[in-house]
Parts: sequence; C-alpha cells; structure tokens
Amino acid sequence: MLERPPDVTDDEVLGLVHQHWEPRADAVEHLPVGWGAHHWRVDVAGEPTLFLTLDPDLPRHTLASLEAAYSSAASLDLDFVWPSRPGSSGAYVVALGSRKASVTGWLEGSRPTESVAELPSLLAELHAAPRPAGARTWSTEVEPRLGDLLRDLLQQEWSGPLGPAARELVGEHLVQIGTWAREHARLLALADPSTYVVTHGEPHVRNQWLAQGRTWLIDWESLVLAPRERDLATLVHEGRDVAHDREMVRLFDLEWRLGEIWSFARWLQGPHVGDADDRTALGGLTGELTRPHFDEG
Repeated sequence: MLERPPDVTDDEVLGLVHQHWEPRADAVEHLPVGWGAHHWRVDVAGEPTLFLTLDPDLPRHTLASLEAAYSSAASLDLDFVWPSRPGSSGAYVVALGSRKASVTGWLEGSRPTESVAELPSLLAELHAAPRPAGARTWSTEVEPRLGDLLRDLLQQEWSGPLGPAARELVGEHLVQIGTWAREHARLLALADPSTYVVTHGEPHVRNQWLAQGRTWLIDWESLVLAPRERDLATLVHEGRDVAHDREMVRLFDLEWRLGEIWSFARWLQGPHVGDADDRTALGGLTGELTRPHFDEG
C-alpha cells in the first residue's frame, strides 16, 4: 500500500519485531510499496535486516492460511524461493490487532523491468516439487451469485469521493460480470484435484526480484495446491509458448478478475478519502472491467 495505515504506529511495529523476530532491531521505516498490504524495513545498527509485511483483516488471507502458505514455501527445496522467517515461537505469522505480520530477510536488489526469461523454467520446477505437508488446497473465492451481489451493492449509497465513478463503472458492466460469473462456475466444475501441484499464485513481474546474481520469486502468501494453470495464466498473458489447458487458464483469469472486481467495488462503495490507494483501487476496477482475457488479444 502507498499510504501508511492509520491505526498502526512505527513503535508498535518495532515492538512486535523485538518480541518475535529480532531483539536487536533499532529502527523501522514504512515503505510505500506493493499492493494489498503494508510494509516496513527493519534496521539493526543502521543496516536493513528484515522486510516486514502487515496484511489487513480480510477473508482472503487469514492467520491460518498465511501460516500454511509461508511455512510451506519455507519447506520447499528450491533455490529461487525467498521465504519468510519463523519467529521465536516457531510461527511465521503473528497478529497485530486484527492484522497479520510476517517477515523475510532483507534482500538488496531490484525488480526487473519485464518478466524474466527463465520464469517458465522456475515455475516448472515449482510445479514438480513435492507437496509440502501443510500446504492448503485451492478453493475459489468467487461467489457464483456475484452479479446479484453487485446489483444489491449498487442499491446502496456510494458517497466517497470516487464512489459515483466506481458505481457507474460497475453498473455499465453488470450484465457482463454476471456472464463471467456463470462461465467461471462452469469451468470450476472441470478442475481435477488429483492433478493439483504447488503453485505460487501471483508469479507476475511484481513478484520477481533480481538479487545476488539471480532471480527470486517473492511474496508467497498465496501458495496453495492448485491446477498449474493458476501460475501458467501469467505466462499465457505474457505471450509465452507454454503447454496449458485453455479452459483452466480461462478459469484462473476469471478467478482473478472477478475477485478483484468484487474487492474494489466494496472498497469504493464504502468510506474512503480519495487518496493514492483509493485512486489505485479505481484504476484496478477500471482495468479488470475493460481488459482482454489472458487468452485473447
């Protein structure tokens, strides 16, 4: 997130780090990076040492689901995984109020300007990896009645600064959203759990990191056992020539876009101030309602 959380102070973050991960930590700095969570750099004696993530209180990532994802990623014997670190209790995730905190080591590097050439081979290694014992199995987050839920949401007041524009957008695309939701339900019935593999969930360029002379995949909070197309949809979207099940790619494109539409619509229907994060949400809503599918031009 770009804006600081209004209900969490740097002192609270530093205290949490002292208690669970690094008693020598002497400073933290909020970083306006990423999306969906807040992040801090943690210093020891003036040197960046840890990268702390604070996930919001949302159904998508619970304390249990994040613990399963991070512990599973840490157990993978793959040299491109930059894993979370367990705390003093052995848990990878701890609560801070209603939010959930986790850390990785600080990894000095940079994000590539475009997706790395070796991404298909990295994903092939990941998909061939043994299933971690604690890994969760994917289940959809999309309501089959999404069109009806959004229709009900449109009847409520959208009074925030960006609410009217968001409401108009959703209204214009409501019929199409209902069609997408029905298609998603049809494709969901085709998924075969016996074929599920370890998946990252979001292996796009924003979760690739260049450091120490190689590429790392970061941000493992969405790791679950799922059809490989959950990751391969990113490659198809990038125009990579990879073998894939077209209907499963379509499923995960719809899974992503419908989940984002519902999340952004609820965000912008509710109280907001029109800050950078709110404007990003409106841009995300617009993009998901108007972009092509992954397997279309």
